[in-house]
Amino acid sequence: MTFGLAKKGYPEMKSILFPLHPICMLLFFILNLLLIINPGWASEPKEYTDATSITAFADNLLHRGHHFRAIMEHERFSYFYPQHPVIPKTRFNTACAMKEAGNYTTALAFFTSLAKEYQGTTPGIESSFQKAEVFYLMHDHPSALNQYAEFISHYPQHRLAEKARRAMEKIEKQSPRRPPQ
Repeated sequence: MTFGLAKKGYPEMKSILFPLHPICMLLFFILNLLLIINPGWASEPKEYTDATSITAFADNLLHRGHHFRAIMEHERFSYFYPQHPVIPKTRFNTACAMKEAGNYTTALAFFTSLAKEYQGTTPGIESSFQKAEVFYLMHDHPSALNQYAEFISHYPQHRLAEKARRAMEKIEKQSPRRPPQ
């Protein structure tokens, strides 16, 4: 295999290229053998795919303001670990990231589902409060007032109840008073 160089008056090329061909084949064979023996080189390391790492990374992204990437990582976790005990928290964080990203309708759907599915638990209680917050951000003040009132009636002693009361007062101050009809 001289690539036609020896025929054109370069006889020294034949002696250089001929020994390279078997060496290249040997290197290719060794490289393939190493990849077959250790296929982990071609895949992600375990520390990038275990449940704790994925959730920690997603939470870090959320707290640093990378909302869309946080949503993707939370969805990735939910896909790979659908029965994991932290799924409610992961779904709640996904909804929070959607809210922070301005995707209010999807966040509202997530919070509504969580509030209903996990009623009385931390993700359900906080989702109920977040529903009111999303209504407020959507400038749907009557729905926000109703949701805050519902939250206070269900969870009057919760730490978020006082925040809900203050939010209701703020909305009532902002809203123009209508005379009774």
